[in-house]
Amino acid sequence: MKSPLHILHLEDDPNDVTLAQATLETGGIRCALLRVETRADFVAALEQGDFNLILSDYSLPTFDGLSALDLARVRCPDVPFILVSGTLGEELAIDSLKRGATDYVLKHHLARLVPAIHRALQEVKERTKRRQAESKRRQYSRKLERLSRRLVTAQETERRNIARELHDEIGQALTVMQLNLQALLQSPHAEALTRRLNETLKLAERLLEQVQGISLDLRPSMLDDLGLKPALTWLTGRQAELARLKGEARVADLPHRLDPVIETECFRVAQEALTNVVRHARAHAVSVELRPESGKLHLRVRDDGAGFNVAAVREKAVRGESLGLLSMEERAALAGGGLEFTSNPRQGTEVHAWFPLKWQTPQT
Repeated sequence: MKSPLHILHLEDDPNDVTLAQATLETGGIRCALLRVETRADFVAALEQGDFNLILSDYSLPTFDGLSALDLARVRCPDVPFILVSGTLGEELAIDSLKRGATDYVLKHHLARLVPAIHRALQEVKERTKRRQAESKRRQYSRKLERLSRRLVTAQETERRNIARELHDEIGQALTVMQLNLQALLQSPHAEALTRRLNETLKLAERLLEQVQGISLDLRPSMLDDLGLKPALTWLTGRQAELARLKGEARVADLPHRLDPVIETECFRVAQEALTNVVRHARAHAVSVELRPESGKLHLRVRDDGAGFNVAAVREKAVRGESLGLLSMEERAALAGGGLEFTSNPRQGTEVHAWFPLKWQTPQT
């Protein structure tokens, strides 16, 4: 058997309470009613009781239904509140609904009380389900965010290790090969092999440049050793030189080193933005600006290139056809910031990212 419905009834006439209870039980609703008629008793009941429903008259000798509604919405906002009155006009009824009442029933139409209660209780169930679903969604979102952070951290760690391996092992081996080939070319017995030795030396030099470039793209050591300002200045100059652009870096001095996560994500957003400029913008000039403002760190990458339709590119990103935009947005969000694009065809593009001004924790 279902438990009875616990109802708090604000009513000064005991006969009306008896009539309401009889109406509910006739309609198949078992209930336990607690009648109160003063503000003090109503507040005490709210603080002590666990009610499924509140019924309230509109007009009482020392209290009124709208005041009771205001109190109930503060103390128990999820409990349905139904006004049951014989004096409630249309204007007051509309006002009560605007202020948060679930429904209203006129005393000479008590037959509406049962379906009104059923609707109210069903709304509570649906609201509870929505909240539970939203809570699960937020939990899943937090788990996904933690996983994304771990993946990004693992990726950067792997990039750092590979870059170090390329620089220390392969780069050094190629350097030794280069020196050996140069020594062989100076040997008096190398005349017959001069052409091949020269070709091999050029190949070693080209491979060394490629290895150094890959190492820098993976994880420039200056980002770890010197910080964000020199890394961004170097990156801007390097990308501009590769694409034969006019490049400018305006990076403000910061009082301390930033948190490594902020430095990494800011650098990666700038790197992706500059890569897009080189590949797609057909620009003549590009600028990178970094400065603190209003308690946040703001990064802006601007170009004077062809521009693009942001909405169209975003649709492609959703379909998985263009991940650069989503990658930048995700990196900024994972660092606790955000990102927006401003672009129109033939009017250039600005990538604006912002991050929290979070400083590096001093080493103990």
